[in-house]
Amino acid sequence: MTWSVMDEAIRNAVAVGADPDRIAVLDNFCWGDPLRPETMGSLVEACRGCHDAALFYGTPFISGKDSLNNEYLGADGLRHAIPPTLLISAIGIIHDVNQAITMDLKEAGNAVYLVGSYQLPVISDQSVPDVPKETPQVYRALHQAITSGLIRSAHDLSEGGLAVTAAEMCIGGRLGMNVVPTLVGMFTEVNGCLLVEVSPSNAVAFESHFVNLPFQKIGVVTSNPILKLGEQEIPVEDLVHAFNSPSHL
Repeated sequence: MTWSVMDEAIRNAVAVGADPDRIAVLDNFCWGDPLRPETMGSLVEACRGCHDAALFYGTPFISGKDSLNNEYLGADGLRHAIPPTLLISAIGIIHDVNQAITMDLKEAGNAVYLVGSYQLPVISDQSVPDVPKETPQVYRALHQAITSGLIRSAHDLSEGGLAVTAAEMCIGGRLGMNVVPTLVGMFTEVNGCLLVEVSPSNAVAFESHFVNLPFQKIGVVTSNPILKLGEQEIPVEDLVHAFNSPSHL
């Protein structure tokens, strides 16, 4: 869990143009009563995860806080702790604000790439996706492509997986996207992956940054405002309505 939280925070910063070698993080622990052995045990392991992930990414912790003893009295008359919750905030440096990247699709005809190792976890009630070992190198390669002016838009895969990421990019740009039907686990959450939009004229230069790193071209931006996921077609207008009216889902 901790590694996933760390990766998502760093991935969000990289997606907008932050230098992955100049990112720092803050932690915010919300836990139950640490005097309970099982609660303290999970807190210690989460701290261990923060330590290990910080070394893996080279991201120092510069501050943080904790909120302990988050418990309530249940209808059964017993005390219950909230689910252990960890918030990681990432702060980075963008050397030129004009190179900052947004997630909205920009132009029909542009290619859409999936960067990162799209490793689907074995699904179970306790499954948490791993962080692929090459993830820091993927983030550095993406940053080099951004600073070279090769990226039109980028968005990290997080809640809702690839399908929701694509939908949000379509909503932002009011453009469509055709995604190849060969991908599986469209709604599966993974670590270390992003969708990026690249113009055809920059495709070769973009791909040169990812030699020996995982990436694949998965689709194209379309002027027809429809998100096509294999055989499934969803008008962007419907996506916008669902985004603005979640109570109707």
